[in-house]
Amino acid sequence: MNRFPSSSLKRLLCLVLCVALVCSLSLACAASGELPELHCEAALVVHPDTGLVLYAKNPDRQLPCSSLAKIMTAMLVLDQFPDLTQTLEVSETAIADLSGVTTASLKVGEVLTVEQLLYCLLLHSAADAANVLAEGVSGNLDSFVTQMNERAEELSLRSTHFHTAYGKDDPQTYSTASDMAKLTQAALKNQTFRDLVKTQYKRIPRTNLSGDRYYFSNNALVISSAERRQTEDYYYRYANGVMTGYSSDFGYHISTLSSKGDMELVTIVLGAPRDSQTGEKYHYTDAKALMNWCYENLQYTMLLSRQTPVCEVPVALSASKDAVTLIATEDLYAVIPTEVDLSMLDVQYDLSENLEAPLTTDDILGQAVFSYDGVEYARCDLHPQSDVDRSIILLLLHRIMTFLSGRYFKLALLAILVLGLLYFLLALYLNKKRHRSRRRRSRPRKRYR
Repeated sequence: MNRFPSSSLKRLLCLVLCVALVCSLSLACAASGELPELHCEAALVVHPDTGLVLYAKNPDRQLPCSSLAKIMTAMLVLDQFPDLTQTLEVSETAIADLSGVTTASLKVGEVLTVEQLLYCLLLHSAADAANVLAEGVSGNLDSFVTQMNERAEELSLRSTHFHTAYGKDDPQTYSTASDMAKLTQAALKNQTFRDLVKTQYKRIPRTNLSGDRYYFSNNALVISSAERRQTEDYYYRYANGVMTGYSSDFGYHISTLSSKGDMELVTIVLGAPRDSQTGEKYHYTDAKALMNWCYENLQYTMLLSRQTPVCEVPVALSASKDAVTLIATEDLYAVIPTEVDLSMLDVQYDLSENLEAPLTTDDILGQAVFSYDGVEYARCDLHPQSDVDRSIILLLLHRIMTFLSGRYFKLALLAILVLGLLYFLLALYLNKKRHRSRRRRSRPRKRYR
């Protein structure tokens, strides 16, 4: 009876792809606020709870992703080292050939915990920390990069390639806004990653070869320190961190998580310039503009609660019920324009017809589709509220009636009628023939003399 397998997911993916192709906000048609003007080469805003793309600008354009590659590095490290107190020793290869990139000034033979190295990686964007962690996971840097690209393939990051563990600024390290959003969402499934990237400031205690290290996050959106903001003030109170990056050819990048109320956003900005006169970094201002637009014009709200009766549909072959109540088995949420009240949504039901018992609560009997002004915002599968048993007597009667009204029965009945008519005509013919034969035998014969 499951006639709509995975249809919600398929339709949602189709909606996401359509939004990405037109590079615009599908919900913007119904929202009143004007979309912000951006300076970046590419951008994407995703609602991670639903996977819905809320805004897209050149989402599939390949661009250098530089330090954003460290998101993948951190994810692989956290998979390998659930115990962050485990220690790793800095090797010569880990700190070799790192001129021109940010480092934590690690020394050969220095011993740090995985947690300390992750803070160096994610807050300070330290390339040497990335290499130490990479060697700890895979034994050598080349093997780790191979593992990075294998995981990218597993996550369907089809336009992404990594060349180093730290995201070297070169043509072999690239991604797209769409792929980077997928990567960020995958990393955010790990609570430890969430805790690390939202940290504003961290002191790394002294090690066997170095004194204390002090780092602010390289993501200025999370820095609320008044002293720090005197130097660079891009603080955004709804931001919960992640990473920034820089490419010499395309400028600044950012992948950020934000949360306001129950609505989380993953915002990607790639290839944003820096104002040559004011020094303003547009990856921050573009990201803030996008997040503000979404929070001001969109709301994440419950459309339907689980187990709430939605509608009834007739059901046959049951002795106890002539109709079944349909429900959603999970709460249904959607992102809709703020000016749209729930009572304004149009609800259409796409339901199965001619339902017959037995039915179970696992059967999908249709869908409820929520829309407004021609824009679909959500749909959910509908299930029976309770099982419906089948009556054997009604089933037998139904099969008998179905057979009697069926094509083969009608053909058989017609054949019987035709054969009966032929038999009647043949019998009539034979009867007449016998009658004539008797009459001829009963006539008197003439005698001749």
